[in-house]
Amino acid sequence: MSDIIPTQKQIIGGLAVRNIDDLSRLSTMLAKSGFFADAKEAAQCGVKVLAGMELGFGAIASMVGVHIINGKPSIGANLMAAAVKRSGKYNYRITRHDNNGCTIVFYENGEVIGESTFTRDDAIAAGALDGKNGHTWKKFPRNMMFNRAMSNGVRWYCPDIFAGSVAYTPEELDCEVDEEGNTVDISNSFQQPPLTVVQTVHPQDLRVKQIRTLLDYPLDLVKEWLQFQDVERPSQLDTSKVDELVKTMCLAWASNKFDHPNHAQNSYLKHVVDAVAKDASEVQVIQNWMQHVQSPHQSSVQA
Repeated sequence: MSDIIPTQKQIIGGLAVRNIDDLSRLSTMLAKSGFFADAKEAAQCGVKVLAGMELGFGAIASMVGVHIINGKPSIGANLMAAAVKRSGKYNYRITRHDNNGCTIVFYENGEVIGESTFTRDDAIAAGALDGKNGHTWKKFPRNMMFNRAMSNGVRWYCPDIFAGSVAYTPEELDCEVDEEGNTVDISNSFQQPPLTVVQTVHPQDLRVKQIRTLLDYPLDLVKEWLQFQDVERPSQLDTSKVDELVKTMCLAWASNKFDHPNHAQNSYLKHVVDAVAKDASEVQVIQNWMQHVQSPHQSSVQA
């Protein structure tokens, strides 16, 4: 029997995956099918299929039985057992299988090479009965004993059936499983770090936004003013032009608060421009100026 580890030119699951284009088309189809809850994107499907190919499994078997948990490939014990049986080099025989333990004897070319035993005491020592799979251990102890005995035996006696890749069952990687050892907790299968979107706002854009909000100046008028300058954002203008826009907004706010436009402009120059020139906060200065203009003691002619 040929080696179970395929090359890119071998047929996987009835399909020839010869290159990245073949894999891409296959992954897209698998993702669009919607049948695989832990792989909704083509890239995720592709990684599962690739991992399965390296472990010697076809595409569908990989999608169903291979999981990438915290960056490590994980497969169910039944797939491990199948890989042992079909290797043509290794075999196994169960010599004990009850609620308190499972023993599996492994063979290489017909000769015993060792045995793997996992007992209830081992499960207790590993904290398995109290973890997230405690209920499964209590309901299906024989199945869970077999899963652990098989995974240990494969790692100990026939690791080459997976080309040296260390194979873990989902449970060993702290994933919730069913009685067959297949994952039912898909949230960890493709853990991705949370995306941190850093949106940087240009200081001039922020400046205009803050002052426009403070003055309650219509956004449409700001857009119209920018259009006359052939730009979309204040940050596309020279600072002098942004100063002009700020002045326009401030004087528009003050236009009905003075008897003469010159008085509004003189007040703005005196209380805003001069203060900002001395490194005062522009937004705070404008706010103080607005309070000053609106104060009851101010005469109708202000400067």
